[in-house]
Amino acid sequence: MEDRFNILIAGLGLMGGSLAKALRGFKNAKIFGFDTSCEVINSALSDGVIDEGDTKAEKFLLRADLVIVCLYPDLAIRFINDNKFKKGAVVTDICGVKQYVLENITNPDIVFIGGHPMAGREKTGYSASIPDLFTKASYILTPTEKTPDYAISLMREVAEYIGCRQITIATPENHDAMIAYTSQLMHVVAVALCDNELLSSSVGYSAGSLRDCTRVADLNAEMWSELFMENKKELTERINEFEKSMDTIKKHLAANDTSGLCEFLKSAAKRKRDFLS
Repeated sequence: MEDRFNILIAGLGLMGGSLAKALRGFKNAKIFGFDTSCEVINSALSDGVIDEGDTKAEKFLLRADLVIVCLYPDLAIRFINDNKFKKGAVVTDICGVKQYVLENITNPDIVFIGGHPMAGREKTGYSASIPDLFTKASYILTPTEKTPDYAISLMREVAEYIGCRQITIATPENHDAMIAYTSQLMHVVAVALCDNELLSSSVGYSAGSLRDCTRVADLNAEMWSELFMENKKELTERINEFEKSMDTIKKHLAANDTSGLCEFLKSAAKRKRDFLS
């Protein structure tokens, strides 16, 4: 019987690797790492990021008190449904959609709490992971009425330990509606801006706004396609709202309505200032 607190990170990519690095010292825990890549496991062991690692998670599942599943949604669901976990262990994910994951988890024997650390980089993979990725970030938790208090408390501790400045408790439904606006729509807009042949000849024509607006366009297409499809209802609604705003600007331009356009811009600018304050 192990007295030491044990953590399993399932998937040592950018997020999983960064979590493993950021959690070093948490509860004096032993950190296990699972990844399908032997090279990644060896690198994490060599770096001292994990204490034990393997390409088979079964070696650690019945020993882990906390399991953080850092896989794409469909893979995360399969991992959670197909494995047995230590009794009472807290299982969480980091997926960018929450209703889809919760609705498809069928394992009745786990203590699950949805999670979503709001952090990332344009680079991917273990080699891009950094221990301060979550510093001053937000961490969203989506417990349900079945989630025990100790699971929520543990995940609050985790979020605080890795440096998050804000912990938000949300329903899975509210999470997906908000993320469709704050994250997914931003990626859609960035990609749409890059879907223009003018981009290739734009050097020297921007003071930084083009760079800032398209920063997230260099994305992981496989992952974001999955996230968009799994939250398509909410994302479609956000796109419709965006298109309505764009149509308003087009109507003011077509009508040569300078004052109407000015009022529209003033209203949006005020919302931005209110948000910042």
